[in-house]
Amino acid sequence: MEKYIQKTIISVLKGEDYRQYVLATINNRFLDNVRRLTSQVFDYKIKGGNWIDNLLNYMYGGKGKESKFELLWLAGLNNKTVRNMVGKTSKEVILELGKKNIETFRQLFNEADGLLREYEVLITIKKDGKQVVLDPIESAIYLNMISTMKLTIQGGAWSEVGKQTEKGLLYTIFKLLNIDDNSYVIIYQEMKEKGLVGDREIDGIVFGSENKKLTIELKLLGIGNPEIGDEALARNVDLFLTDKLTDMMVEQAKEKNIKVIQFRSNDHNSVLYEIYEFFNKAGVKCDPPPKLTWDNMEKKIGEILNNFNIENEQARFLKKLNELTKRGS
Repeated sequence: MEKYIQKTIISVLKGEDYRQYVLATINNRFLDNVRRLTSQVFDYKIKGGNWIDNLLNYMYGGKGKESKFELLWLAGLNNKTVRNMVGKTSKEVILELGKKNIETFRQLFNEADGLLREYEVLITIKKDGKQVVLDPIESAIYLNMISTMKLTIQGGAWSEVGKQTEKGLLYTIFKLLNIDDNSYVIIYQEMKEKGLVGDREIDGIVFGSENKKLTIELKLLGIGNPEIGDEALARNVDLFLTDKLTDMMVEQAKEKNIKVIQFRSNDHNSVLYEIYEFFNKAGVKCDPPPKLTWDNMEKKIGEILNNFNIENEQARFLKKLNELTKRGS
């Protein structure tokens, strides 16, 4: 996933469409899960008996978050649907609803008077020189499992890639402008819990003259819902970085004295220089962005991201928070 995060960050800074790398992340994760779950289907099918219920019970007995996802996938359900139906998403509830959902496939085939058999779909799975063939009902259940898995992975990956990209992109910008480690913090959940930024979901703080805090919101609008643009402006941050914003939102930002910089509208040098000018005017200790060819810029970004460590940034944030707390007491 890390290589796609780096490619996404480079695409954003180049003002290009980065979504292909998010889709590559989704498809890579999807195929990995398909291989694993298909292997499990093979192993339980070849044993004979009611392999679907046996596999459901096996997943129910598993530990950790992954086993819950697998249970939902085989059941053809998603977490939100289960919560809406029952009000809770325990594995006991998922198992019960899953068995009922799978039973509906059997009922549909039994009650269809052969209509569903006009074009039969039979899934063949081969492994270690052996093979199993799923009957039409089993094949329908398998296809339902795979489609449910893809939708779940797709939704989660957009959010996860978005969050990791935004943190890595901010870090890259700070390093390209040579902002001192003591002059910025990247926001994590701990900052909100400690009350440093109130209830605002901002992404970073840069300290200007007289240690003034400049709040930053970074949102790639292709990742997540379009409404996040409105949400960011409602938080009255000092700097709003985004791939692209409507003209109306840009005007709204000006009225609120929020500086908006759009990656999609500029090349990397002008975007980085515009960010530099904003910070420099506010008294932030920083340097103009390096004037490099894109090949050299990509190498430099790669070197920067190789040093990016979320745990280290969180530890540094906590240290900075302690300093600010002592200073304010």
